Amino acid sequence: MVRLNAAPTFDFDEWAALYQQDPQAFEARRKALLTIEVARSGIHASQARVLVDRLEQELDGKSDLERVSLSMLALLSAASQLTSELQTLALALERHSKRREDLERARQLLSAAAKQTPPKPCTE
Repeated sequence: MVRLNAAPTFDFDEWAALYQQDPQAFEARRKALLTIEVARSGIHASQARVLVDRLEQELDGKSDLERVSLSMLALLSAASQLTSELQTLALALERHSKRREDLERARQLLSAAAKQTPPKPCTE
C-alpha cells in the first residue's frame, strides 16, 4: 500500500494483481498517485503537470507494450536532461570553488605582505 506521508513503497505484485482484477481501479489509483506526486513537486508542479498530461495523451489508446516503450523513452529523456543539468551544476560549483580558493590565497598573500611591510608614516 502507498503511504502518503512517507517515502512511497511500491509493491509490484499488488499493482499487477489490481490491474488483473480491476483495470479501472488500477487506472484510478495510478492517476491519483501521479496527481499526488505532481503536487509534491512544489514550484515545479505546473510544469510537471504539463509533462504528465502530454505523456498521458501520447499513451492514450496505445497497447500495453507501446505504453511501456513510450514511458521508458520519456524516462530516458528526463534522465538525460537531469544528467546534463547536474553536469552544468558541477561545473559551476567547480568554478565557484576555484574562485574561493583564489580569494583565500589572495587574502593570505595580502596578510603576509601587511605583516612584512610596516605602514609608511604620513609626511603631511
